[in-house]
Amino acid sequence: MSIKDRLAQKTAGLTVPDAKNPGKGSGSGVSPLRTSPGQMLMVNALTKENNQRIAQLEEQIREYEGALPAKLIAPQRIRPSKWANRLEESFQSTAFAELKNEIAQAGVNVQPIKVRPIKGKIDEYEVVFGHRRHRACLEAGVDVFALIEDVEDAELFKAMDRENRQRQNLSPWEQGRMYRTALNEGLFGSIGELAREVGIDKGNLSKALALADLPQEIVAAFPSPLELQFRWAKLLNDVLQKDPDAVLARARDVGAEKHVRRTSKEVLEVLTGTVPPALVQQPIMVGGRTVGTVMSGPKGTTVEFARGALRLEQIEGLAKMLEQFLRQ
Repeated sequence: MSIKDRLAQKTAGLTVPDAKNPGKGSGSGVSPLRTSPGQMLMVNALTKENNQRIAQLEEQIREYEGALPAKLIAPQRIRPSKWANRLEESFQSTAFAELKNEIAQAGVNVQPIKVRPIKGKIDEYEVVFGHRRHRACLEAGVDVFALIEDVEDAELFKAMDRENRQRQNLSPWEQGRMYRTALNEGLFGSIGELAREVGIDKGNLSKALALADLPQEIVAAFPSPLELQFRWAKLLNDVLQKDPDAVLARARDVGAEKHVRRTSKEVLEVLTGTVPPALVQQPIMVGGRTVGTVMSGPKGTTVEFARGALRLEQIEGLAKMLEQFLRQ
């Protein structure tokens, strides 16, 4: 079949406006293509129209060039990153409760998280950053709005670290654990390389690592690891180097005295030997049970009663009795 015949076959039935007799004949104002030039004119017109449409679509695509795909994902299909080191206490805070409430009211996380596909799994993902938002969606029972990008471990770690420091930052101890894991896993070759790649001060990085490397007895002595401060790293490591046995013994004693309420600063003072490690305590017994405790230490003496042990009139009477006792 010739080119002319093939073109005629493909354009069979196509019509063009009848410029000489518009509206005559069939009443449509068009006439069938009957000549090769007419056929070519129609093909050229269709080609031009298609090219214009393609140009418009390409322009629209350029507007989204570099954008990541995003979609709503069931939170159960997303798992935390192995590099994440937020302590469980972080998800019990007032700030997290407020975040969860905002997401529950909106029905979705307005600020998307980023995830990466899990290799070998269909529609399964790992958090790159946004662990708090993912956890909030999970607990609120709503889908997670997520950007999807396939990134390597090192890029995931850097993105997660940047996001943490821009939003709800990790505590110094949590940062130290995260950085220590990255170094132990060989994600970065040295402390210097890690500091450069994540863009943090090498001195603060070293302090965070020193906190993460503290013995478990030391960490357990504090009310919460979240309260450990960067500036305490050198103090604790100095006393550990001088007399590790004594420091660990004091830490175990403090850890065993959970009934003694100490602030993190007071625990630090005990561990570094600034104040005596123990308070003098005298229980107050009534009917064979302890209803209160008298505690005396370097900062003073306090009397603490169990909840409900005293009625209002007894409290007033106790105050008067103590006044008379102290006048003697």
